[in-house]
Amino acid sequence: MVRNISKTTKAAALSAAALLALTACSGDSGEDTASGDVITVGIAGEVPYSYLDENGDPAGATVALAERIFGEMGYEVQAELVDWDNLIPGLNAERFDAISAGMSITPERCEEAAFAEPEIMYTTALVVEEGNPYGVENLDDVLEAQENGEDITLTTLTAGIEAGYATDLGLDYEGVGSADEGLEMVQGGRADVFAMTAISLNQMVEDADGVEVTDPFVQEIDGVLQYGAGSTVFRQNDTETLSEYNEHLAELKSSGELGEILAEHGFTDAEVPPEDLTAEALCAGDLEALQNIEE
Repeated sequence: MVRNISKTTKAAALSAAALLALTACSGDSGEDTASGDVITVGIAGEVPYSYLDENGDPAGATVALAERIFGEMGYEVQAELVDWDNLIPGLNAERFDAISAGMSITPERCEEAAFAEPEIMYTTALVVEEGNPYGVENLDDVLEAQENGEDITLTTLTAGIEAGYATDLGLDYEGVGSADEGLEMVQGGRADVFAMTAISLNQMVEDADGVEVTDPFVQEIDGVLQYGAGSTVFRQNDTETLSEYNEHLAELKSSGELGEILAEHGFTDAEVPPEDLTAEALCAGDLEALQNIEE
């Protein structure tokens, strides 16, 4: 993806020795995905998607989803902690068989690898002072307040996608280098609004004083909703495993179990992709074609 700003934390190191079993299993990590009974997934150290918990065990929403779907497919799952920038190269070098890190589906990445159907939506939210004194629920509200002459200060991550939204909308904003800094600016009264990915903000403010998070939203730019979603990634020639994976994923979507799995890791209904949202459309970058999907 243009790396979604919710994902600012990266795995600190890439190590061939960082192979961690999710289940008691044996087998070679180079085993062919379509024929072996062990599948190895590359993960990134990013809460709440895929990371190592306090015991050093792989955890997170995408890890749970991998365990569920690959388990139904007859595989035992192993995980390898990988630096974000090495996930697709490692996949294509056959260091592991799939990527389970909530990676965004973008046209550029689709040229290098094959994406399963969308699993997790990326939505935006705002951190505001407790009570939301300006009554802002999205960036359009912030823009309206600024245009009306209200002294409202917006901050985003400098390299975050919300900074791009703010630029496109013509908002005045200040960039910060980290999510913690953005939160501290609102807490300290140096900013009124901090925009970032909803799932990360909701987890950040659980123990934060004096602030609250708005409901998640999909930002609209020039009449086009900026949909973004991530999914599990396969090598382009691994069509058989991808097809079977998508079949199981479709069952979880239709039964509502996908939302239940994600909810266990702090995600909400807003982060569950509509069934009409497809990898094909996201790979084509055709956001306008997605405007009629039901959220």
